[in-house]
Amino acid sequence: MKRNTCTWTVTDADGVTHEIGCIVKSLNGPQVIVDGDQYSVQSVNTFINVVDYPVDLPGTECHVVMIGKKARLAVNGIYTDDETAYEPVSDIPAWIWGMVGISFVSGLFVGSLWGAAVGVIFGMGYITAALQKKNSKAILLFVLFVVLCIICFILRVILESKGVFGV
Repeated sequence: MKRNTCTWTVTDADGVTHEIGCIVKSLNGPQVIVDGDQYSVQSVNTFINVVDYPVDLPGTECHVVMIGKKARLAVNGIYTDDETAYEPVSDIPAWIWGMVGISFVSGLFVGSLWGAAVGVIFGMGYITAALQKKNSKAILLFVLFVVLCIICFILRVILESKGVFGV
């Protein structure tokens, strides 16, 4: 299985340089590596890889955040890639997690594995929007997904009634 890895170099308050890395996808699940020590971490969601792993260095607070295949590092409350404010994954409202589950299951129902994959992709969008405090964007994405499911379901019914799928 392909390993998606990321590494960052962080200097703590004492001037000591540390290497923080992660393996987003591996046979053993997501992992965080701090100065060569490897830690297995658990996703907070069943359908999508969502990890928020704290790394405490002297005088410096870091968080390795993984959503899907994307990994980011926040140092002292600021993401290093785009300098936006860090938001803990625990701040994601429960209704967002509900939308993620609904999208996966309805995608699976409407479009089989392809539909479930589309549901997961939309779910990552809901989570990202929630972390950015853009709940209206998450709702808009969910509505778009529901409309897409309805269209796919109608097309599937029409095609099955015409015998296109051999049913």
